[in-house]
Amino acid sequence: MKHLYTALFCAFVLPVSAQECNGGRYSSMVFTDFTVTSAVQFGSNSGVAGGTQILRMDVYQPAGDVLTTRPVILVAFGGSFISGSRADVADLCETFAKMGYVAIAPDYRVGFFFPNEATTIRAVMRGAHDMKAVVRYLRKSVAELGNPYGIDPERIISGGVSAGAISAIHAVYLDEEAEIPAILVPEMPALGGIEGNSGSPGYSSDVMAVYSFSGAIGDTLWVHAGDEPLVSVHEVGDGVVPYYTQEVSVIGIPTGLMASGSHDLHERFDHLGIANCFLSYPGSGHVGYLTSDQVTAMDFVALFCSEIACGQPVTCGELPTGIGVGTANADLTVLPNPTSGAFSFTLHEPTRISILDVSGREMMNVNATPGTVRLDIGALPDGVYLLRSEGAMIQWVRIVKAN
Repeated sequence: MKHLYTALFCAFVLPVSAQECNGGRYSSMVFTDFTVTSAVQFGSNSGVAGGTQILRMDVYQPAGDVLTTRPVILVAFGGSFISGSRADVADLCETFAKMGYVAIAPDYRVGFFFPNEATTIRAVMRGAHDMKAVVRYLRKSVAELGNPYGIDPERIISGGVSAGAISAIHAVYLDEEAEIPAILVPEMPALGGIEGNSGSPGYSSDVMAVYSFSGAIGDTLWVHAGDEPLVSVHEVGDGVVPYYTQEVSVIGIPTGLMASGSHDLHERFDHLGIANCFLSYPGSGHVGYLTSDQVTAMDFVALFCSEIACGQPVTCGELPTGIGVGTANADLTVLPNPTSGAFSFTLHEPTRISILDVSGREMMNVNATPGTVRLDIGALPDGVYLLRSEGAMIQWVRIVKAN
């Protein structure tokens, strides 16, 4: 199933010249070379281990480009918020630059922390704050520095790989004070609130859209109607960043923190009617497609970004046979949902079914046979639960129980 909405999205359509978007620019490599401006300081903030960390970015531009107002793509590296560097995404930045974008590889604060709920949430918020800061700095560079990188400050697309994608997603969709996780609320004034204090205050941190290579969000309810479009790529059995909704582990250590990966995040976008495209890969790797099939994954993301940057309807493109676009396992649909207790769903293979609460504790389980399965959680307290299906692949469905 393609996650596809073809309205014109007035909030995102800009007066871009047809000539600029002709010839495959922004969706294919139309330039043969690029230039790099390295280690540009865009901000600073408290480091993970204390002291002050200077935040820098590398700027990749298409060589020989005559345009002076190009769309920007942010490319944040991965590394579980513990490690990683700008150099890790150099190849992705080079590719985007050859497509005609100005590609930015920014720092965000990483460093060792013992993973638990509080420390992991803080790590994500650091990443989100730093991603907001680089967007603000880019707008400042246009307003105060003479636009040294030839960018269009109204056409900025944010994204990244793994933890970098998570940082970008939270920078954009965790955008209301009421959404801040309770454990972090007392610290937020000192951290600078939603915007953070990593640099360039007073400028907007808004972006046009988001792309994600194997990212996730803390709660899909943080996405609201009218939010920015999203494109994602993710492996179904990813054991590092969840594809569905489940407890997060960092370097193999459970954190007690739940997160929703690309599958469940795009279901939310579908429900709200927000433009989105989702490319789902089989297997249990983590961003393995950037090694085994980078061309397809990049082409998919670049087409989406080009349509957004050029003010065109989102189409999600066409892909080779064997790769699923938005393979959201429509078969595993729980009805009714919300439920007062009883619900049913259909299975096509023998499957172990578990019901877990949001802390990951198993509340009940059953070995189910193919066909219609009926369960009743009426004895459980009202709230949100997760149905875990363990067949040929592990699948998750969120269930709301309410009387």
